[in-house]
Formats: sequence, structure tokens, C-alpha cells
Amino acid sequence: MLPKGFKVGGIWSGISKKEGNKDLALFISESPANAAGVFTKNIVKAAHILVDAERLEKGGKFSGIIANAGCANACTGIKGEEDAKNMCSAVEKSFDLAQGSVLCASTGIIGQYLNISSAEELEKKVDILKKNIGASVKNEDEAVLAIMTTDTFIKKAGKKVRVGNGEIKIWGCVKGAGMIHPNMQRSQERLHATMLSFILTDAEIESKTLQKMLESSVDKSFNCISVDGDTSTNDTVIVLANGQSGTGKLSKSDLENFGKKFDELTLELAQAIVKDGEGATKFIEIEVKNIKTKTDAKIIASTIATSPLFKTAMFGSDANWGRILAAAGRAGVDFDLNKIDIYMGGIQTFKDGVGLNFSEEAAKKSLSEKEIKIVIDFKVGKEGSKYYTCDFSYDYVKISGTYRS
Repeated sequence: MLPKGFKVGGIWSGISKKEGNKDLALFISESPANAAGVFTKNIVKAAHILVDAERLEKGGKFSGIIANAGCANACTGIKGEEDAKNMCSAVEKSFDLAQGSVLCASTGIIGQYLNISSAEELEKKVDILKKNIGASVKNEDEAVLAIMTTDTFIKKAGKKVRVGNGEIKIWGCVKGAGMIHPNMQRSQERLHATMLSFILTDAEIESKTLQKMLESSVDKSFNCISVDGDTSTNDTVIVLANGQSGTGKLSKSDLENFGKKFDELTLELAQAIVKDGEGATKFIEIEVKNIKTKTDAKIIASTIATSPLFKTAMFGSDANWGRILAAAGRAGVDFDLNKIDIYMGGIQTFKDGVGLNFSEEAAKKSLSEKEIKIVIDFKVGKEGSKYYTCDFSYDYVKISGTYRS
């Protein structure tokens, strides 16, 4: 269930060409909330990112997020920014909120303008949306449906945190199935179908603390997933914290407990994207361990996760460890090949720089499972990193090749 003081919902507004598909979502806090956000590092940024980053940089309180599917509103120039601001303004007028207190987001096809003829028409759509928000599970599902593009299922999660003065709730949702290789940083630096995630909590947390927590959490979750290696123009994660739990300012230990649950939620949402990857048949966890630095581990894991040769081998349940090593070797990290061990689906296929005489039949059976773990042990340090990806199937090409048609 939603945290206290939040209402959400979604309707079909006409932005999407697919009549009847919900395409306009709203996330509203009954009281002004502290906010944090991270956005794509892609040089080509959607209009909503320019608007949101500027608003978050100014600081203050925020009362809502409006988001649409069916149009990315990216590469749309001055008009695109005006349309994004009009989306925010329509909510501010409908709910009598302070100017600049609403954030926005878009997802869909790049290079198209929002299918709304005027600001007045948009305000009418928001007035309809206002009547369709609430705090029920149905409202939650409608809000998530309204930001989905090629997604095949609703992705949302909730956590409860016991603290000294009571209970805090965290709720989050995400959309994304293709054009997924998020690479996001803090809003102040104006920092990748797209990934959008909105997280709501009734905890009382100041914006600076919330921002640091979000950045740390995203670095271990959304920035550790890849479906196809393509960083979108629209990737966005926004958090609102309205303090309505009544638990007051959190102690250091309570904040640590909150952070752990927050990390669990973002990782759950991030992994759900990979499991719904376009055309995916398998969820793959890649662990690089016992290396000198976390940065080296993440670079190598990411390079393997985005290798088409590795991903197609996983689709074919082929224990081709050579593709793993080839990807690791071009990652730009120096290592000693003669110390490396590789495990594929629990079966060791490579040891101390040499391939092993393992059972191909057993390996194929293990790699035919829906969830697969790959481990690369460098045996030179204590650091590591995990990355999450999926296989490349025939359907990925079909889905991606016909996205605009």
C-alpha cells in the first residue's frame, strides 16, 4: 500500500496513439515533500530532464509528479520544454499548488511532440486525472500502466521500516524493458523504451540526505542493469518524502535501517526491468569478485553484460567461457589471466587461465534455467560487483525492429 499522504492514478489522455492504453500518470503528495532525483548522463536529454533538474537544483518542496507514455518529448527543442512545463503547470493549477512544485517525466518515441493541442486541453485532461487518483491497489496499478511502453507486466514494490517512533512505508514503481543501460547521476549536474522510476515515502528526511541515499542506492541497482547496452535519453528516478508517517526526524540507526530497505526496493525494481527485458528468456546475474577495486569489478561486469556474443550464447545455453574472457579483456582493466576462475550456472568451466574438461551436457542443462549466475573470480583482491542482464533472443530483434510501426 502507498505511504501516508500519497495518491496516485492513471488515465488514457490521447497522448498515446493506442486508444484505450493508459498514458498519463499522476503521483501526488497531500503535503509538500522533500525530493531527490537522478537523470541520464546521455548528452541527448529529454525535455523533462532539463525542467526537473533545474527545479530540483533550486531546492524547495515538491507536491507531485506527472508522467506520460507514448511520447518521449526528446529532441523537441523549445516547444518540448514548454510542453513539459505545461504538464507541471496543469497539475499545479488543478490542485492549487505552488508554481514550480511539480516535476514531470515522459517516455515513448523520440522526436515527437506531445499529442496535446493546447495548454488548456492538457489542463482538462489533468482535471479528469484528478478524479481518478487514490490510494488503492487499483490506483497504483493504473498509475504504473500509464507509464508503460513495451513492458509486459506492472513493476512495483513496497517496504515497511520499523523505527523508534513507529513505522515508515516506502513504495516505488518502475517502467522499462528496452533501451536499458541506465547511467545516472545527481540532478545538480544536469545529468537512459527508457527507464522511469518514482519512489514515495512518508519518512521525514531532508533533501540533501535523500539525494545522497538515492545516488548510493541507484549506483548499486539501476546503474547495475542492462538489457541492450543502450542508455536512454529519458532515464529518471525521482523520490518524494513527505514526512507524514509522524515518526519525526530519524536517528542514525533508524536512517541506516531505512537505507537498507530503500536499497532492497531499488534493487527489486531494477531486477524486474531485466526480467521483463524485450524478448528476454533468461535473467542473468554476473558477479565479478576478489579484484582490486569496485570500479574495476563494475567495469568488467558491465562489459560482459553488454556483450552481444555473451548474451546470445546465454540464449543458446552455450557454456562458451571464451566470450566472457574476451569481454573482460577489452574492458580496459589490467588483470592476470592465469589467476582467473569462471563458473557458469554453478559449473566451473575455467581455472587458473585454462579451460576445464567439464560436462557440456550438464552445463547446457544448467544454462537452460530461467535464472543463471555467472561468477568470475580474479583472486587478487577483496572487492567485487554484481551486474544484472538478460539474454538476446530472436524476439528482441522483432520487438526493437518494429517499435515505431
